[in-house]
Amino acid sequence: MEISVFLENIKKNQDEVVYYCCNHILSKKFDVNKDSLEDSVLRELFVDYDNFTKALNDSAGIIYKKYEAELDDVYKEICKIFNEDFDNAYLFNYRLTRVKNQEPKQFLNIEDKDTQETVIQKFEDKINAILESKYYKENKEKLAESLIIPQRTLELIKSAAGIY
Repeated sequence: MEISVFLENIKKNQDEVVYYCCNHILSKKFDVNKDSLEDSVLRELFVDYDNFTKALNDSAGIIYKKYEAELDDVYKEICKIFNEDFDNAYLFNYRLTRVKNQEPKQFLNIEDKDTQETVIQKFEDKINAILESKYYKENKEKLAESLIIPQRTLELIKSAAGIY
């Protein structure tokens, strides 16, 4: 598919922020007026959550301020374009990576008790987002083991910090 045609369809049928994000990602790597891409390549560029967020990292401020949009909302809309469920393996793996290798020491070395509690709560919220996701629930048997260490880390941190 010609990139210009893809972008024109997005521009006509989606919110301006979705068009901005798609154009931004494609403009980084391609000549949007001349190049063509297979649908599978387009899908991979946008549906792989890690690639998606990294490609938009330099424009996060514009997305949040100008469009008053959240990246996850844009991602959901882009997944709809490709008939993909946004609560997918890519999002699961991205979230898992963010909680998998946390060191308890980094939480326990926070001297201000209120800040420490806030940071621990955010860590717990990230774990809960995974546990409550549709993708996790549908694949719990094969994915549960990957969350054992983050959950035990959270329990250890909460116990050591005196948070119950």
